Amino acid sequence: NNVMRECLSEHNGYEVKTIGDSFMVAFEKALDAVSFSLSVQEGLVKSVWPQELLNLDHCALNDNGPWCGLRVRIGVHFGEVDVQLNTLTGRYDYFGNTVNKAARMEGACVGGAVAVTEEVMEKIEEHSHDMVVISM
Repeated sequence: NNVMRECLSEHNGYEVKTIGDSFMVAFEKALDAVSFSLSVQEGLVKSVWPQELLNLDHCALNDNGPWCGLRVRIGVHFGEVDVQLNTLTGRYDYFGNTVNKAARMEGACVGGAVAVTEEVMEKIEEHSHDMVVISM
């Protein structure tokens, strides 16, 4: 959770809510969302994990990639949302097709990956001169 929240702060994100072990976050700009996603994946790889966790097959450093520790799936979509104030929490919640498509993208990828839609790629291309490439 610390890695997620630190990256949110660094990339102008808004924590909508947590649902079980999942985060729902929102960004005004697609480039911020993708930069956040890559930073989260990099942050998790660089985190110090307890040896008990690293002893698990799915968490151990192996020849299949640079991952060690916990892995998360991240789905990103860009579009219009229905924003509603939750009167109980005082925080805004997001609904609609954009939220549903982001969730489907997340569900379609594997731990350690970031899946983005064509709409996200189009928005990133508009700002490609600002893009920073992260090699992991």
